[in-house]
Amino acid sequence: MLVPLIWQEDYLKLDNDLKNITDRLSETGSHVEEVTIHTSKLDGVVVGHVISQEKHPDADRLQVLKIDVGENEPITIITNAKNTKAGDDLLVITSGTKLDDGTVIEDHDFFGIVSQGMLTSYSELGYDDSVIPKEFRDGVIVLEGEYKPGTNASEVLYSNTPVIEYEITPNRPDCLSIIGMARESAASFSDRITYPDLEFDTNSEDIKDYSKGVAIESKNCNRFVARVAKNVTIGKSPQWLQNYLMLAGMRPINNIVDITNFVMLETGQPLHAYDLDKLCDKKIIVRDAKEGEVLKTLDGVDRKLDSSMLVIADGKEAIGLAGIMGGEDSEVTHETKNILLEAANFDASNIRKSSKTLGLRSEASSRFEKGLPIEMADFASKRAMKLIADLGIGEVVGGLFDEGESLREEKTVDLRLKRLNMLTGVDFTLDQAIENLELLEFEVEKIDDETLRAKVPFFRSDIEMEADLIEEVVRLFGMGNIENKPLVSSLKRGERSKKRLLRDDLKHRLVGQKFSELATYSFISPREYDRLKVEEGSKLRDYIKLINPLGEDYSVMRTTQIPSMLDVIGKNIKYGQKDMRFFELDRTFEKTDGKLPRENMTLTMGLFGDYSFYDLKDFFTEAMRGVGFTGFTFKANENVYAFHAGRCADIYLDDEKIGIMGEISYETRDEYEIEKGCLILEINLAKIEDKRVIDRKYKAIGKYPAIERDYSFVTERNLESDIIEAIIRDNGSGLVGDIKLFDIYTGEHIEDDKKSVSYKVLYRSNDRTLKDKDVSGIEKKILEELEKKDIVLRS
Repeated sequence: MLVPLIWQEDYLKLDNDLKNITDRLSETGSHVEEVTIHTSKLDGVVVGHVISQEKHPDADRLQVLKIDVGENEPITIITNAKNTKAGDDLLVITSGTKLDDGTVIEDHDFFGIVSQGMLTSYSELGYDDSVIPKEFRDGVIVLEGEYKPGTNASEVLYSNTPVIEYEITPNRPDCLSIIGMARESAASFSDRITYPDLEFDTNSEDIKDYSKGVAIESKNCNRFVARVAKNVTIGKSPQWLQNYLMLAGMRPINNIVDITNFVMLETGQPLHAYDLDKLCDKKIIVRDAKEGEVLKTLDGVDRKLDSSMLVIADGKEAIGLAGIMGGEDSEVTHETKNILLEAANFDASNIRKSSKTLGLRSEASSRFEKGLPIEMADFASKRAMKLIADLGIGEVVGGLFDEGESLREEKTVDLRLKRLNMLTGVDFTLDQAIENLELLEFEVEKIDDETLRAKVPFFRSDIEMEADLIEEVVRLFGMGNIENKPLVSSLKRGERSKKRLLRDDLKHRLVGQKFSELATYSFISPREYDRLKVEEGSKLRDYIKLINPLGEDYSVMRTTQIPSMLDVIGKNIKYGQKDMRFFELDRTFEKTDGKLPRENMTLTMGLFGDYSFYDLKDFFTEAMRGVGFTGFTFKANENVYAFHAGRCADIYLDDEKIGIMGEISYETRDEYEIEKGCLILEINLAKIEDKRVIDRKYKAIGKYPAIERDYSFVTERNLESDIIEAIIRDNGSGLVGDIKLFDIYTGEHIEDDKKSVSYKVLYRSNDRTLKDKDVSGIEKKILEELEKKDIVLRS
């Protein structure tokens, strides 16, 4: 951002030398990249008023000018410039002047007529071609306005004023303006700026007599302010205005365009002027571009647009690329008589994306894409109309069109003094913090002796939290003023959370049982629930849909991990794997009444190969026992979506259902191309994680020998083994140790509705060696209780 000091002085006069200014601004966060001065004092280069101009009698391409340079007699200048005439005020390098490069200008004879000096151009005075007005590129400087002959050129061009170039970070769009940097300068030197006057006179007419209004038809336009000026006279801008623009890096074009550029540089708000008489139906429509629509922009290039881009249109076609560049067809020219002035606020991301797609960046787009306050649109519009009225360029028509938002919600942020001092190591008082924030135009109130509340100015979109306020206080204090101190902090031992510990321990136990861990996507396809044969209306189908999914296969958040497990098993079968033990320990997602879903830590285990229901049960209970969970019970479930009827059980802990396990049904196996038995278990760990018992008590291995007995019972086919085990243990007089089911048999010699189950039971006493008669008495009691349940010893 280029800031000519002479322009900044319109709002703030600093009684400091240039070095103090640049050092202080760098210290307070506005990094100074460079300071330039276009020319020195230009001694000997003065204003000359052309009294007369005639052709050289002996040279067709030369002109003889009589020029008043403020001396007793006019001087004669011979030139081949084509843009001079009698009555002009020019810049003359008088004879005897020594230029910066050491050249001395002397009298020179041109075919018998002596030239007492020479005229000069902007390029000869050090101006870059990019800022020189087009009409002066190949000609000498013709001043706009009347000046006293003999006035030093630096007074007219402001060419010896320092121009400071600041590096502006992307989060500070308010500093991409002269007023913004004047605010920063004022705060840095404990001063305040004077804002420009916005009062101007309008005629008695109404804008509705000239325009049919503004319609916003896109969400990418937040506000659009339109005003009209009539009977405008298009011409050159005053010299001071041209000077300001060139010093700030912009080329003067004509008075209306120059005013819009001036206000953009002054306030940071881009403006655009349309030739009102060229607008079809005299109306403005802000809309999304049509796919393939073509717009010729001011640079003469046909731009092919797409529907993601925002355009300004009239009743017929697009006339401008919103926030980036106007269209050629509605350009202000010397024939323009009435203008409509646009001051709008557009979506920053849309402007940035469109500018990047088209490869077209402008001063306007560079500001819009960083985000501008909507309040600035009306301020800038008034400022431009004030200049039009004050410079007598045209009449301002009464009224305006103001569509969209006009104010944003006020934002307040609290600052704690203790937090400020802790982070900075400086003992600020609350009054010092308030003073610094008020210098930056925050409205501040004390909440208590330790807390303040700051109302954020509308132009400070970067202020969001307490840390931002702390930064504002500290940068005005000066980072260089903070003393070096050793860091003081309390140290805390890093620990893993209980959930993390459970996950890690459970993974360790499962890997120890030769299980391999899976990691699959949390996103699945809704079709997976059809493949699992999940009933309509099931809670599993109440999934969360993604707004912008990668594709249909990843469009919902999973409520179960079983589809992912089956998919992996099916793929590994194709790769020739015949024995698989898999587990996945990750999240499933459940809808809640709140804004966010509940994330349930879920354990899913899968077996494929020569395994039974009881193998999976043993793997599970052993792993869970190892991490501190015991007391699981299993109850048969005959009708569960993906599982085989009669080979499925619900899993309970403390009478709460936590999951399900069993053999996958034939129909579901076919969906995943799994040819033979496949066993799956899934539990919701979130339901039981608080029931984990970490503290363990160890006891010595019994020193007395045990007695082992095998039993085979015939019972109802649907009877659960837990019932038999419970009867054996309850009637074992405290001598029953391990009970292990080692065989289930149905077939020959067993009735069709019966089954044979075989157990290995261990009897042990901690205080004596058991004898057969001790066990026989216990066996008799156990068998009697089993017979009451129609469970008989197999003969």
